[in-house]
Amino acid sequence: MEQFDNKRIESLMSKGRMGWWEADFVKQQYRCSPFISRLLNLGPEGVISFEDFRNLICQDYRLRTVNEFTFGKTQNVYDQVYPINTPQGVQWLRVKLCSKETDAEGNLKTYGFMECLDSPLSTSSVESTLQRVNNLFSQQNSISRSLFSLFQAGDIGSVIHKILGDILQQFPKGRTYIVEYDTENQTCICRYQVSNETFPFTISHVVNIPVRNDEWWTTQLIKRANPIILASLDELPPEAIKIKEILQEQGVQSTLVVPMFSRNGVSGYAGIDVADKNHIWKNEDYQWFSSLVNIISICIELRKAEEQALAEKQYLADLYKYMPIGYIRLGLIYNESQEIIDYILKDANETCLRIYNSSTDIIGKRASLLKTEIQEDLRIFEDILQSGQPLEKSYYLEVQDKYCHGIIYSPHKDEIVILFSDMTETFKAHKALDKSERILRNIYRNLPAGIELYDKEGNLIDINDKELEIFGLQDKEAILGSNIFEHPLMPEEIKEKMRKKEDANFTLDYDFSKLNGYYVSNRTGKINLLTKITSLYDSQNNFTNYLMIHIDRTEETVAYNQIQEFKDFFTLVGDYAKVGYAHFDALSCDGYALDSWYQNVGETEGVPLNQIIGVYSHLHPEDRKVMSDFLKKVIRGEVSNVRQDLRIFHEDGRQTWTRTNVLVRDYRPQDGVIEMLSINYDITELKEIESKLITAKERAEESDRLKSAFLANMSHEIRTPLNAIVGFSTLMAETDDKSEQQQYLGIVEKNNELLLQLISDILDLSKIEAGTFEMKMEDVSVNPLCQDIVQVLKYKTPPGVELLFDEYLPEFHIRSDRNRIQQVLTNFINNAQKFTTTGTITLGYQVYEHEIEFYVADTGIGILPEKQQAIFQRFVKLNSFIHGTGLGLPICKSIVEQLNGRIGLQSEPGKGSRFWFTLPLM
Repeated sequence: MEQFDNKRIESLMSKGRMGWWEADFVKQQYRCSPFISRLLNLGPEGVISFEDFRNLICQDYRLRTVNEFTFGKTQNVYDQVYPINTPQGVQWLRVKLCSKETDAEGNLKTYGFMECLDSPLSTSSVESTLQRVNNLFSQQNSISRSLFSLFQAGDIGSVIHKILGDILQQFPKGRTYIVEYDTENQTCICRYQVSNETFPFTISHVVNIPVRNDEWWTTQLIKRANPIILASLDELPPEAIKIKEILQEQGVQSTLVVPMFSRNGVSGYAGIDVADKNHIWKNEDYQWFSSLVNIISICIELRKAEEQALAEKQYLADLYKYMPIGYIRLGLIYNESQEIIDYILKDANETCLRIYNSSTDIIGKRASLLKTEIQEDLRIFEDILQSGQPLEKSYYLEVQDKYCHGIIYSPHKDEIVILFSDMTETFKAHKALDKSERILRNIYRNLPAGIELYDKEGNLIDINDKELEIFGLQDKEAILGSNIFEHPLMPEEIKEKMRKKEDANFTLDYDFSKLNGYYVSNRTGKINLLTKITSLYDSQNNFTNYLMIHIDRTEETVAYNQIQEFKDFFTLVGDYAKVGYAHFDALSCDGYALDSWYQNVGETEGVPLNQIIGVYSHLHPEDRKVMSDFLKKVIRGEVSNVRQDLRIFHEDGRQTWTRTNVLVRDYRPQDGVIEMLSINYDITELKEIESKLITAKERAEESDRLKSAFLANMSHEIRTPLNAIVGFSTLMAETDDKSEQQQYLGIVEKNNELLLQLISDILDLSKIEAGTFEMKMEDVSVNPLCQDIVQVLKYKTPPGVELLFDEYLPEFHIRSDRNRIQQVLTNFINNAQKFTTTGTITLGYQVYEHEIEFYVADTGIGILPEKQQAIFQRFVKLNSFIHGTGLGLPICKSIVEQLNGRIGLQSEPGKGSRFWFTLPLM
């Protein structure tokens, strides 16, 4: 089907006397359709070279036609009518360029058609064409005058608008414009625009719009450099629908747009929009407008170049005027032998005059008139001329006291140019820098700290002498070049910080035995180092070096450790011995103290001393006054030390005693210094011992008094039963009356028992005081024990009094001394019998979780409260008229305590007493 269609198309084109052609600019040949091949007799290949086809064109049309075709190669437009010689004779042809393309290898090809005409253009058509061309030339003449004014006018915009207005005279209803392309920002902007009064629309669609590859309009003009020639907007392709809508909205019916070029490529585009009709653009229209646009582009470029040149000229003038470099141009003066004999100062800039402290008056004058000695200058100029090389030289201006550095050269034989700068400040700065460098170098060598400098890879490049001493090195060469990141003693976390360019401060126990061959040192053992590592940067903030500083703190560390050990020891002693130490200033009360000092005065550790000294909030008011008065007297210089026992009241309610010793160590009030030392220690235990000793002394004295009274009482107590025994024994022997004898016998037995009890108590007391009072532990059945005691003592109970055993368990056993329990209970009952005349005396016991309580309760006279505290003391008798030693209850107390029990009583005068004691359950 495709072959059939191609044949039909070829047939139709042949009947229409037209054909297509393809121009290959690489092979320089045309490939033609069958119709053209037959017309030109080209053979079956249908190929003809550019040169052969040019020769077929009639002589009068050949040059113009070929030039226009070449022009159309770059401008994409060609449409001409001319005659050629064919085998059939002269044939008029219309040749039109339709499209062009570039293949993958960059080869250009163009395509078009060729149409046979029966005869050349009619006379009227020629006249019309000539008239249009004449009009164009007439407008071109006006436009050329406007273009010429571009080189004279200061305002280029008004001239371009005038040119666009002249172009617009050919189109009664339309507009002309020029759009510039901003390469840097990839945008387009309508820079110039002129329209008829009947066409008020402006080019709003090309104002700072971005150039996109998918934008058909800008792609054709900017990217591909193709013109856009539209007799009707319907000729726009589908992908240009957006621009078509914009043009239709503004009333545009036809348009001619051509790219504008500069040395850098496409610089924009210029266009003509027609609004009143569909304008058929002729080839001469395109060529005329394209040529005109190219001329405008050239003029604009020339004007820009001129403006740029003027700007550069002004820049150079400003640079010459304001640059901080002196400029001198000298004219050389020769004698007849072509020897330099003098020179003239032809020009100098302001910097030069300022450096030399001169004015423009020196310009144009001979050097010999300005300075006395010029021979050295002439010699230097001669050397430069002979060598042809510039001379760089530093020199000192003695009169101006300035240092300069310059370059002297000769642009040609008769001139010398000197460029120089004032280096005075730089010279002084270098001089100061040299001085500073020498100082720093001396510091570097003599600083009592080791310094290591590493490059940015961590390689050691320099160390000072102190570093050699610290690490036991003979010379630098023994360690230079070693890498810090390979150092076996450098902690890994420090190496990581160095890699991150972070500063580091740390202490290091440097063990020479663990160097593992990193370097050879004559030192052994360990040293303690304080080390700082920092990163160094240049003026552009580029990292350049690592700097490491070492301070050997071994001696300080040993001393510090000794001090710390002593401090810890003193603190330990203070904690255990409760000895405190404080050091403060009497004027400001600032200082420091050990924790034990704070504890001894009842304060919280760490409280500032100025909140304690002079305040003494935890001291007894009397002691507070003593210490406050002492501080005031110290400040006045009246006293220098104090020793005082202080009563301390603690927050938890405790009261302790502290002995403090405060003395003045450094007294310089005129310098604001009164240095004080305070030593205090807790004497609470001493005070308690002292109190106990006083109490013991008082008790001993009381005991002596009681013993004296006891001995006096014993002598009476013993004599009384002895006298009764002796006396009634005699009476009993002398009487024969049985009743009297029986009566006397009872009296003797009763006194015998009293005497026996007295002796027994005295013996028990002696055993207690001698520590030989023994206990015999055994299983004791409580009920039988109590029943036996009641049974034995019931007959001694006074008339009207009943002795009872009450409140007991059916059976209960304890492990204790049966005889001692019986002794205590018997004593309790005997005492109750002495002071009970009516009522009851009750023996009983109560069992609790961990102990058993025995008690004897009576309904006797009772005991006054003030006498109850002393009832268990030795030699105490509440009633001197009652027989007894006053040792019974103290002995009971000793027995109970030795059995790990407790003893006590409850009593109310007039109602009776209840004596009790407890024993632990085992």
